Amino acid sequence: KRFEMNDALMDSIQSYSHGMRQKIVLMGVLIHNPPVWILDEPLTGLDPRSSFILKEMMHEHVQQGKVVFFSTHVLDVAEKLCDRIAIINKGKILFTGKIDEVRARFASDASLENIFLELTRDEE
Repeated sequence: KRFEMNDALMDSIQSYSHGMRQKIVLMGVLIHNPPVWILDEPLTGLDPRSSFILKEMMHEHVQQGKVVFFSTHVLDVAEKLCDRIAIINKGKILFTGKIDEVRARFASDASLENIFLELTRDEE
């Protein structure tokens, strides 16, 4: 309901855009309201409104004491949404912990993107 897909539910899935397909997958995974959400790049392909709605849903889920675990290449999103992060490069975990902890270890005013670049500089 929140993704406003009611008008398209009777259409063939083959006619759906990438974003609409992403919303269908998310609806199918989340419909039974599992206590732990494990999502792989959940914002990819979503329009700005749907992206906002999903981020809002993720926040609400966490506020209920539940868990959202997701991967993203958009570090600004991780920085805004996550309490804890893992920085992974080439399958290797370089850091895991709270955002404040990673900032304390590096420059406190650095963005997560800059911290990632610093951590992976010698691994290229």
